[in-house]
Amino acid sequence: MKITIVYGTERKGVTYNIAQEVIRNIENSETSEIFLPRDLPEFCISCFRCFDGEQGTCAHSQYTAPIREKLLWADLIILTSPVYSYHVSGQMKVFLDHFANMWIVHRPQKEMFHKQGLVIATASGPVYSKTLKEMKDSLDFWGVAKTYKLGFAIMNVEWSKVSPKIKAKISVKAEAAAREIIKNNGKVKPCFRVRKWFFVSRIMQRRFKLNPSDAIYWEEQGWTRKKRPWRK
Repeated sequence: MKITIVYGTERKGVTYNIAQEVIRNIENSETSEIFLPRDLPEFCISCFRCFDGEQGTCAHSQYTAPIREKLLWADLIILTSPVYSYHVSGQMKVFLDHFANMWIVHRPQKEMFHKQGLVIATASGPVYSKTLKEMKDSLDFWGVAKTYKLGFAIMNVEWSKVSPKIKAKISVKAEAAAREIIKNNGKVKPCFRVRKWFFVSRIMQRRFKLNPSDAIYWEEQGWTRKKRPWRK
């Protein structure tokens, strides 16, 4: 299985190690890692080139183009972030902003509709639900067929200081998530939310054509007619 992991921080702490726990349970996997902000150090500057022009015309394409290739290459996309001020880390938000043009309502990539996703968040208390949702929203709106969530309340930021009891709990949940991912690999179908937004967006592209570049893209894919991105 091909896995791309996007880390919302360069720190190899608790969130990083939880992702590693999942990967260890997926045998024969090939992994590509993206560390933020190292691999995408620029803020989105609202130039709208990605919406108005061709794919890959981002002002920061020297960073976004290779990341996009890694996302399309993967069978499983993992997004991780510690909770910062009840949200994703700033660098994770920058990452999500740079790829908003791949949302279903704009120019989704058909490869996404055959992928699985996993979002991982940690906080010092049980306040990680919004952070998980923010990452899952982007995966859903990219068209990722099925996304799993792992959230943990952990007081320590250093993995070495996490208690054996909590590590055991993490291990159990990581193994369970890995089993589901392995079971569904290559067989996953888009969930209701993904399909719903596809058909809502299809109506928008057929009737309103709010962004000409998006409308042309949808026409070229055949999605305004009978073709569907999840059908091979």
